[in-house]
Amino acid sequence: MQTTNFSISSNEPPLWHGQLALAACIFAACLAGIFSRPVGFLASFWPANAIMLGLLLRHPAWARSASTWALALLTYISADLLTGASVFVAVILNIANVAGVWVGWLFLHRQSSEVLHFQRQRSVLVVFTGCLLASLSCMAVGAWPGSIAFNLPLWRSFFLWFSSEFYNYILLIPVFLASPKGWLWQWKCSITQRSLANVLPLLALLVSEAMSLLIGGPGAIAFIMPAMVWCAIAYGVFPTTVLSLLVCSWKAASLFLASDAFGFAPSNLMESTSYRTGLALLSLAPLAVACAYSLRTQALRKLNHAVNHDFLTGVLARRALMERGQKLLTRLEEEGQQVAMLMVDIDHFKAVNDRYSHSQGDVVLQEFAVLARDALRPEDLIGRMGGEEFAIMLPRTTHDQALLVGQRLCERLREHVFPLPNQDQMRITLSVGMHSVSCIGPQDSMEHLLSKADEALYVAKNSGRDQVRQYGPALAPSAI
Repeated sequence: MQTTNFSISSNEPPLWHGQLALAACIFAACLAGIFSRPVGFLASFWPANAIMLGLLLRHPAWARSASTWALALLTYISADLLTGASVFVAVILNIANVAGVWVGWLFLHRQSSEVLHFQRQRSVLVVFTGCLLASLSCMAVGAWPGSIAFNLPLWRSFFLWFSSEFYNYILLIPVFLASPKGWLWQWKCSITQRSLANVLPLLALLVSEAMSLLIGGPGAIAFIMPAMVWCAIAYGVFPTTVLSLLVCSWKAASLFLASDAFGFAPSNLMESTSYRTGLALLSLAPLAVACAYSLRTQALRKLNHAVNHDFLTGVLARRALMERGQKLLTRLEEEGQQVAMLMVDIDHFKAVNDRYSHSQGDVVLQEFAVLARDALRPEDLIGRMGGEEFAIMLPRTTHDQALLVGQRLCERLREHVFPLPNQDQMRITLSVGMHSVSCIGPQDSMEHLLSKADEALYVAKNSGRDQVRQYGPALAPSAI
């Protein structure tokens, strides 16, 4: 297995800064959990362990220091002692908390970054396994002292420890793992740009939850599932983790606060265990859908790029250039705009292959593609027609502007130095044929424009190369 590799910048603050931030988060989470405890019993909501594990997975350098673990344990103990717990409860139970986090860390930090970022099919299963191991470890260490501290049968303590830990880990760990850098700003921008269609999945989720409250019953917990799946497809992995956390927290809180609710006290062991575990497991389904749909979208995007782009140079393939160019021509004709077409051929390219090998010829093609893209605008189209021949379409471009583009391409390639393996250098020149149209008509198809530019290219190559020739009655040369 590969070690996870969340990027850490070279200007990362000192380790103790991170340790203090981690301790502050743990302390605040412990207080929130302590105040959710029924009188004389375990907390109904204990996010501290999941928050600690999530932060350590985001910042692996923190976890590699023994002082981090020691400080975390002291923070746990301090929070309990400050709120009136006995030393026995504060020490023993919090050792169980840290033990669960440690086991979860040992398993998850060994996974690859792609798995932890939900970029693999097995990601949800791996994260589920890590959360399960952390919950079982915490339960194994804390159940016995918990049964003594709160005067519970051992089997009750086992079930309650597990359900509480598993619920919090399953809901919180995916949020930490899936959150991108700058996610708050990205969400702010995306929300302002959302159309009504993009908001419909969220509205469906709200309606589903309202129906579950009105109808009630044991099946109401799953009423939101179709809407959550829709949200997973529409919004992606990270928003799905946040929505799952919010929805499950709302369901747990509303049930806990309702007057007729069974709550999370020991007298309702099986109900509370079943409810929390069911909520946690239900949250995995939308996450799995979001992960699978995201991977499918990425695969289709890569396939589309492979089909429409030349594999060697990355510019458009011939068919894609013809299709996109024809659509652009139609739009330019409707707008009454101008267009220019350049046919470009690398001079003496066969000699490069014969003298320096085909691999060196590939380098020439790749570097020319980079030089050409840098010299063009984002709306310009460039494609490889075959071999060393390229076509460039310049929309909304006058004759003189197109001529300058062709001359600039010749100049840039002429001045570019291609290093050779034997420390020698090679220079290459370019021949360009140009055809511009000031008023696009029905006869000006892609094939027509390319054929005229190709005629000009033929003259440029037969007139000494390293020059731009424009199509016209006399195919007059254009000074470089």
